[in-house]
Amino acid sequence: PSPCEKHTLPDGTTVELNRGAEIAVEFSAALRRVRLVHGEASFVVAKDVLRPFVVGAGAVEACALGTVFNVRRESAIVEVLVTEGVVRVQDSAAPAGPAAQAAPAARVAPAVLTAGQHAILTVDSPVVAAVVTTLSTVEIDRRLAWQPRLLDFDDAPLSEIVAAFNRHNPVRFRVPDPALAGRRMTAAFRSDNVEGFVRLLAGSYAIHAETEADGAISFRQR
Repeated sequence: PSPCEKHTLPDGTTVELNRGAEIAVEFSAALRRVRLVHGEASFVVAKDVLRPFVVGAGAVEACALGTVFNVRRESAIVEVLVTEGVVRVQDSAAPAGPAAQAAPAARVAPAVLTAGQHAILTVDSPVVAAVVTTLSTVEIDRRLAWQPRLLDFDDAPLSEIVAAFNRHNPVRFRVPDPALAGRRMTAAFRSDNVEGFVRLLAGSYAIHAETEADGAISFRQR
């Protein structure tokens, strides 16, 4: 099963929800607002200079005109990760867009994040200040590993393909036989396409898949 759901919002923005996440879309003529009820979601925002795009997570809002960012909400923590563009993190009561510059003092201290930056906000504090860090590409990939990816391999060993699949999917693959693990192959598939990957190995490489007691799938040569 896929670990997430992908949706296209009325303005063309795409959002991917990590398993169990829930959002509420509240668009108006002047503002595009999405409320993250719980869980984690990633947004590729359609640009619209007249209507700011705001993601609300409890007392915290992330405001952007056009960008790519991820928001995760837990009981007392909100995390925002920006991978493209600029996002303003602010109090949920603060106005979005140009009016934000004149906003009064709020419980959440505003912060501006650029691509590669990650902010953690502990929302049960009297005054919430974002702890901002700059992440490496490896760390960003690790944090966003739940999102489906297109995995494309050319003459790669099966062990490398399985390792990449396991980083981006809750289903675990194993290759107990070292000889089979070193077998080289060419393949391209989405990381959430478990059935397609199994069919590819069976049809093109005569590799059999067995489901283990713990739910993992082991590959063996027929």
